[in-house]
Amino acid sequence: MGYRLDWVASPNFTPGAQTQAFYGRPRSIIGGAGHWWNWPRSGANHDGIVAYMANAARQAAPHAVLSAERVTEMVRDWDTAWCTAAANPYTFAIEIDPRIMFKWGYDNPSAAERALGERIFQTLCEYIADKGYANLPWKPHNVWAPGTQCNPIPYDEVMARARQIVAERAAPKVKEQSRDVYSPTKKFIVVRDCILENIPGGGKVGDKTYRAGELIDIKQRLVMTDGSVWYRTPYSSDNELATGFRDQNIDEYVPTPEWQKNLVDTADVKLYVLPAEGTPVINLSTGQPIPESVIAKGTAVDIAKTTTVGGKRYLISSYAASRAMPNGILADHLGALAEPPKQEKPEWLQHLDDIEDVTMYTRAEVPLVNLLDGSTIKMLPINTPVEIATATEWGGNDYMLSKYATDKGLPHGILVAHLDKDPIKQPDTPAEPAPEQPSLEQRVSALERIVAAIKKWVKDKFNIDLGV
Repeated sequence: MGYRLDWVASPNFTPGAQTQAFYGRPRSIIGGAGHWWNWPRSGANHDGIVAYMANAARQAAPHAVLSAERVTEMVRDWDTAWCTAAANPYTFAIEIDPRIMFKWGYDNPSAAERALGERIFQTLCEYIADKGYANLPWKPHNVWAPGTQCNPIPYDEVMARARQIVAERAAPKVKEQSRDVYSPTKKFIVVRDCILENIPGGGKVGDKTYRAGELIDIKQRLVMTDGSVWYRTPYSSDNELATGFRDQNIDEYVPTPEWQKNLVDTADVKLYVLPAEGTPVINLSTGQPIPESVIAKGTAVDIAKTTTVGGKRYLISSYAASRAMPNGILADHLGALAEPPKQEKPEWLQHLDDIEDVTMYTRAEVPLVNLLDGSTIKMLPINTPVEIATATEWGGNDYMLSKYATDKGLPHGILVAHLDKDPIKQPDTPAEPAPEQPSLEQRVSALERIVAAIKKWVKDKFNIDLGV
């Protein structure tokens, strides 16, 4: 093996045994999906992508992340990784270092970058060969999931090289390199129909065919000099028989999580968050709140399923249920809302009057006031022209609102006493006497304008005078 292989588990997957229930078809691998994590010069790195995909809050992960001489597996082959949308149940997904494109001259690479691209290419081909997927159709992510952007890697070259590696390895005699003994034995699940074979060359042993989904007790893991991995049953191990199962045909069995065992469909219902502090969304696989997932009080949530974990009842939203996500909300934190409190109009809106539009000027450097709390929004220089459209009362004082504030519904006002109909001719000298301001007779309420408009329309349309 020409690369380092390690394992970092991601919670972002649906167990293979549950794939039929959530996707409508059983887990199978009929194709490979190639992804990449950004454009070649984006600066993202292998460990960063692994950390990103291991985060439960991201709700996404491939089966493996691959770069030059390095592969980190994150989701078992038999499980359904959340990576390729509707194609998740039947694809094996690899997140590939995008600098592989330097091999083909993408973005005018240097000689060193071309060499790096070649190393990534060889790692990808060898890994596909090692997994036994060299004869599968490999396609970019956007072919399996139309409408998404993805890489233009020429997979015909990748698969040709992967098959070449397989052929090269078939010739030499293979020997055992290392072995691990499981004590106690472990349960493994058959991920595709297979047979018990001779180690290391293959060849059927006996007449039994092991079916996908069948459980097998495994005691020993063998790694061969060609990089292939085999598993032996307690009987084969105890009797030192050269028989076993290929790595790609079986996988360690993970029991169904409690939340999935207890999952029940419910009648679709809309409920609301009740606690004043809101409520977090819980990852039912770990029992921990999903970071930055608190839903505010009063938020409506469409509920589709319910489950029980650790004696606590949780509700699962339609969104999470449709995507087989282990995301739940404590049932006690959702319910029907009490009658919502009446929203009283702010004082400035209660007294808001429409007036004839007029341009006025600031008499000094004056504050633009927030009519919700009296704070100063900003200071306006002397002689600033302001196109006035409405007037109001707030805190016992009269204020004017600009046309901009009026149109936008902003509670931004200027004290009437701070405005004048004409610019101040001598800014350094206080303006005396008090400025001339619009009289009460000049103020026309919005209702009065509407009534006047109706009367005029009736007179013009029907020649009927409704009076003044």
